[in-house]
Amino acid sequence: MGLSSLKGNSGYLGVDKRNKVGGAGGAGNISVRKFYLERLSGNLAPIPPGGITTLFSDDFNDGTLNKWTVINGSEPSVWYVGSAVRDSNGGTGNEGGSLVTIPSGTTNSAFISNNSTNNYYASNTDCHMYFDFTIPLAATSITLTFDWLCYGERAVGFTNYDYGYITFADPSLFTPVAGTEYGSSGTGYERLVGSNTADNEDNGKFTGDGTSARSSNTSKNTFVHESMTIDGTEITSATLWAPSTVRRIIFSWASDSSLMNNPSFSIANVILKFE
Repeated sequence: MGLSSLKGNSGYLGVDKRNKVGGAGGAGNISVRKFYLERLSGNLAPIPPGGITTLFSDDFNDGTLNKWTVINGSEPSVWYVGSAVRDSNGGTGNEGGSLVTIPSGTTNSAFISNNSTNNYYASNTDCHMYFDFTIPLAATSITLTFDWLCYGERAVGFTNYDYGYITFADPSLFTPVAGTEYGSSGTGYERLVGSNTADNEDNGKFTGDGTSARSSNTSKNTFVHESMTIDGTEITSATLWAPSTVRRIIFSWASDSSLMNNPSFSIANVILKFE
């Protein structure tokens, strides 16, 4: 049985590109078996990638923030990686709460720290860290998942007072600055608000302070899972959501000058994927 009968390579001699798919902005592989069966049945049309494509992931197990661009500046608290994640039993000081198990077997978390040891914070802090990625050409949506823990101090609105938040941005138009807190939207950026899992969206603020907080008081003592769908509905600025463009996801922390409720914003198992 010859090559042209099997059509395992579309019946043509030359470089076998069965594992190469997509164009600019595309990603992923197709299985050789799927390619063979499709070609054998006479389907010569392009075969799209299947399964899940991971656009970014970090479980912080290497103990670094090397996959991120970190904007800590000279703030009183900074983004730090460590295993000493503690719960709210430490109160407002650094006397120490109980150690919290980081989920999914991860040994480290990224968190806001004022002591380079654990996830306790200081007042008057605004710091950020981000990664850039390309929205796949075929994407109508992408999904951001991670585990998080935070107490902080919550009030109504997009600000007030101590909380984590996530921003979706165009790198050509927006880069965060240490010492600056960002609201719902501005030139080249928009806060991610929608949630697939949290009790309520709470203007995109990640806190565990009170029954109106994003996790209804759960996250101050244990990690909770978050899943956020990012698409043209979540991103209301038409120019920001655009397949086959480079975009930026920014994790930020803001704290004011008054009451502090530890722990700070702590994250683990960050994954951005396209299905």
